Amino acid sequence: IVGNLLYYRYMNPAIVAPDAFDIIEISAGGQLTTEQRRNLGSVAKMLQHAASNKMFLGDNAHLNPINEYLSSSNQKFRRFFLAACDVHSLEEKFNVDQYSDLVTVTKPVIYISIGEIINTHTLLLDHQDAIAPEHNDPIHELLEDLGEVPTVESLIGENPLPPDDPNKDLMGKTEVSLTLTNKFDVPGEANTEMDAKTLLLNTKRLIVDVIRFQPGETLTEILDSTASPEQVKNTCDVVEINYFSL
Repeated sequence: IVGNLLYYRYMNPAIVAPDAFDIIEISAGGQLTTEQRRNLGSVAKMLQHAASNKMFLGDNAHLNPINEYLSSSNQKFRRFFLAACDVHSLEEKFNVDQYSDLVTVTKPVIYISIGEIINTHTLLLDHQDAIAPEHNDPIHELLEDLGEVPTVESLIGENPLPPDDPNKDLMGKTEVSLTLTNKFDVPGEANTEMDAKTLLLNTKRLIVDVIRFQPGETLTEILDSTASPEQVKNTCDVVEINYFSL
């Protein structure tokens, strides 16, 4: 899957049409010759076989002598694809953790097409056990709320269209913006435990900000002592930066 994505989405187009991706410079009105495009197609075909470990057989039996080369090249591709999968975790990449949502004033917004929403919905339902193997994982509640996979028309609010209607694909490419919101961060008796946890975390953070500027041997001594104007200003500045208001 990774090999197919990397090769066909990024490598192959640049090889067969380098002029379309500004990889080579072509003068105004100029273009690659038929022979050049045929040669690039041959290179792409060779790399395609190497990437997929597909040997030349049958009608291409005359190319059998290079099958050994293709096999060895496939091992290089496999190492490359494996290395491409070795990436930072999402938390590290985007510098977020379980407390990030508590200090974020503006909710994140994503832009996604209707077709991508349906594909993501389908993948989540098909791989629930892999996504949340633990029975008590809160994500199960979210997965249950998903319901059945919706249709393009139902998401857009249009009447059902025939399967072969060309407008169906066009509607699937419609892009929408979604504001991400924590489903569990809702006031009320049903979320008393969650509200208490949020309050505790916010309180701890405020205390940490105070400790940074007010000295003392114990926490009680620090909280009971009178802060100087400078300490108050420094603490307020930090609190404001962290999106809290006193």
